[in-house]
Amino acid sequence: MIRIAKALTLPLPPDIYDFGAPEDILFFDIETTGLSARSAGLYLIGMLHYVLGTGSPKSLAVPSLEPLSSSTEGRKCIDTSSETAADEGHWELLQLFCEDVADEPGVLQAFFSLLSTKKVLLSYNGDGFDLPFLRHMVEQYDLPYSFDDVESVDLFKKFRPLKRLLGLENLKLKTCERFLGIDREDRFSGGELIEVYFEWQKTKDPALLHMLLLHNAEDIENLPNVLPLLRYETLLHSELELASHALLPEDTTSAGTAPVLRLSFLALPPRLSFRSMAAAEAPHTREVTMSCRLHCPTPAPIAIPKPFDAQGDFWALHAEGCHMELYVQLFEGERKLFFPDVENYYYLPAEDQVVHKSLAEFVDRSARKKACAKNCYQRVSGCFLPEYREVFTPALQEDYRGKLLYVPYHDALWEDAAKASAYGRSFLEIL
Repeated sequence: MIRIAKALTLPLPPDIYDFGAPEDILFFDIETTGLSARSAGLYLIGMLHYVLGTGSPKSLAVPSLEPLSSSTEGRKCIDTSSETAADEGHWELLQLFCEDVADEPGVLQAFFSLLSTKKVLLSYNGDGFDLPFLRHMVEQYDLPYSFDDVESVDLFKKFRPLKRLLGLENLKLKTCERFLGIDREDRFSGGELIEVYFEWQKTKDPALLHMLLLHNAEDIENLPNVLPLLRYETLLHSELELASHALLPEDTTSAGTAPVLRLSFLALPPRLSFRSMAAAEAPHTREVTMSCRLHCPTPAPIAIPKPFDAQGDFWALHAEGCHMELYVQLFEGERKLFFPDVENYYYLPAEDQVVHKSLAEFVDRSARKKACAKNCYQRVSGCFLPEYREVFTPALQEDYRGKLLYVPYHDALWEDAAKASAYGRSFLEIL
C-alpha cells in the first residue's frame, strides 16, 4: 500500500454546516478498475477531512513522488507525514493506493478506521457507485465493516434538481466545476485512467502514479468547492419576506400590450437589515418592486455563486448574488369568477351570467336554467395578476378547466406580507 497524506489550505465553506460540524464529515472518492465490484478491483480510496487545531497538530506535507523501491518484507506503506507549527485547524487529504489486489483489505481497514470517527460521509454519486462497490468488497473479504453508523450525503442526488435550472449538459462533477469556474489540472476521466493504472503496475513510473493520484485528489478537493451549488436549492425552498414595494413608470412595454410587473427580491438571512430595491414612484405606473430576505439555517447571506435566468409563458426571472428579479406580464381583458355553490344559482343563457336563486324567481322560467359547475360564473373585466396557485383571492380563470389563476391587480395586494411572500415562492416552486 502507498499512503499519501497532506495538509490543504482549502477555505471552510459555510455551506458545510448544513451537514454538521466540519470535523464530523468525511469526503471520499474511490477509483476502480471497472464498474462491477464482482469483476473489478479497488486501486485507490481518497479521503478529505477537517482536523481541529489542538495546539500541536500534525500537519502533513505534500509528498514527492519518487520512484518506489521493492521490498522483501511485506507490503510497503509510504507515509509522508511531517511536524509543523500549531494551527487552528486544517483540511487533510489522505490517499490509500493499492499496488496490487493484495493491498485491498488493508486499504479497506484504514478507510473504515477513519470513517468510524465521523458522522457524515459525503460523496459524489457515492450512493450509486462507491458505497455499493465497497459493501461488496467488505463482504468479499468477510470484513466486519458497514456504513450503518454514518449518514451518507450524495451531492449528485442533491444537484439533480439543478440540471435544468442551471442549463447543465450533464451532472458530472467536472461539469459542475466548470459552471462555478473551477479549473483543474487533471484532464482525464476515471475510465481513461484504468489502463494508466495497469501500466503503472508494470513500470512503476512515478509520472503515471502522479496522474492517478492527481485525478482522485482533485475530485475530492473540489467537493467542498462545489458546495455553493446547494445555495440554488436553498433559494428554491426558502421563505421570502416582503420588505417593500413600489410602482414604477410604464416605460418598458409597447402601446397596446399588457403591462409588465417587476418584482425585485433581496435575499438576506434573518436578523440582518434589508433595504428597499424600489425605484421612485410615478403616476400611471404598471410595475412593482419588492425587496425580500430569505430564511435559511446558515448565518451568512444567501448569495448564489453565479447568475441564472429562467422564464415561462408570462414571466421571466433573473437571479444574481443576493438579488432576484421577477418580471410578470399582467393580463388586461375579461376573466371569469366561478362560484362553488352552484345549487344556489341559475344560469341565464341569453346574458351569459348567473343570478342567485333568491333573484331567479323574478326571471321568466324560459330564460333561466339551473346552473352547473361550468357556467356558474361572473364575468369580470380589468387588469389581472396571473398566479400559479391561489395566493390572492378572489381567483378567476379563463374558463372552467383553466389551470392558471388571475386576481384583479391593485396596489393593496402587497399589504399582506405573507401573501406577497407566497406569491414570490410560487415561482420558485416551479423551477
